[in-house]
Amino acid sequence: MEDLFLGFYFGVMASVLLYNFQWYLNTKEKSYLYYVLMHISLVFMYLHTSAILETSILITGVSALVLSLFFIKEFLNINAYYKHLDQFIVKFCIGFFLFFLFIYLTDNLSILVKIPFFLLFVPFLFVAFLVYKKGLDVAKYFLLAWGLYILCLCFAYINKNFGIIEVSRNVIPQVGNLIETLILSFALSQKTKQLINEQKEQEQMLIHQSRLASMGEMLANISHQWRQPLNRIASFIMNMQMHIMDHYQDDKYLPKKLEESQDQLEYMSNTIDDFTNFYKKDKQKEEFLVSLPIEDSCKIIDSSLSSNNIHLEINIIEDFKINSYKKELSQVLLNLMQNAKDALLLNNIESPCITLSIKNNAIFIQDNAQGIPEDIINHIFEPYFTTKKNHKGTGLGLYMSKIIIEKNMQAKLTVKNEKLGALFIIDFK
Repeated sequence: MEDLFLGFYFGVMASVLLYNFQWYLNTKEKSYLYYVLMHISLVFMYLHTSAILETSILITGVSALVLSLFFIKEFLNINAYYKHLDQFIVKFCIGFFLFFLFIYLTDNLSILVKIPFFLLFVPFLFVAFLVYKKGLDVAKYFLLAWGLYILCLCFAYINKNFGIIEVSRNVIPQVGNLIETLILSFALSQKTKQLINEQKEQEQMLIHQSRLASMGEMLANISHQWRQPLNRIASFIMNMQMHIMDHYQDDKYLPKKLEESQDQLEYMSNTIDDFTNFYKKDKQKEEFLVSLPIEDSCKIIDSSLSSNNIHLEINIIEDFKINSYKKELSQVLLNLMQNAKDALLLNNIESPCITLSIKNNAIFIQDNAQGIPEDIINHIFEPYFTTKKNHKGTGLGLYMSKIIIEKNMQAKLTVKNEKLGALFIIDFK
């Protein structure tokens, strides 16, 4: 029976390790390499059935320990969460290797037999728990895998000394090792999937920023082309006003109309400035009141809302300051208002209204477009998901808005249905 289990154990291990080595060749992710080498060392260690003091067993055991530490270091991304611990692991591995070399050369290998190595990994379960609490979701698989493996090693250690059950000394560790191998293999695939998704998000962000930069350049060119004729018209109006004042002092109609023309020119000039500044590339953090990007985005969309008879209401109940990217927040607000406008027009709402409110360290964007269907509300932030017909939407607007708010600004963007319509919340708490 034990021989049958041993064949099953080596067969499964060989398949899983080959699978993960292939992933290492494809991704060059060091976690895969340490995972494979660590388990190869463990497999070779369990191949031996002779005396425990056999040198090859100790060498593979020490190799498995060192490679396990390097795997933990990479898989849990300890350098990003605990830089000093990351450096300590490297120094510990070097020190342990020198210690092993010393006792090997002085023929004192029996010292290693007295050390229950599995106890060295118990502190890393605590580290994995802390990393999981900090947001690394795959750390939960490490906790499960190594928790079960350490329990099996602990039981095998107790069983060896007290003889609780009659079984070969390697069977219990092999069972634990098999379970741990399969769980960590799944965890590695989940981590790789997460990295691929993050890479796609980064690519979409770069595309989004590139489009905004191109739009900014285009608007700058338009501004340059329009500025000169606007200045000439303004100069012409000024000359006309002076001429009328000198020769037609009693005429009230012409000065009034020229003044109105001057106001329209200033409005056009300010509009050009608003659009140019709105799409100007700016990646520097700054401290600002959240009411300012709301004002900027409302200037951009106000004429579009007015032409469709959509009422825009702004309620600044409790304004507050943040240190972040003002232009990016303006772009998100503009996108949310544009989506609200599209929903209002699509549903032919009788008295369409968009309300922006500032309170409790959050921005609330609400419409009365009857809300988002419950079967799709949980998918609207997914890439390429769109409800707009005839391919009018790319499905990236809300997705990019969520990325900007949560990844760039460390805030939270959520949505829920209220009585009259959808409510988007940008929470800076």
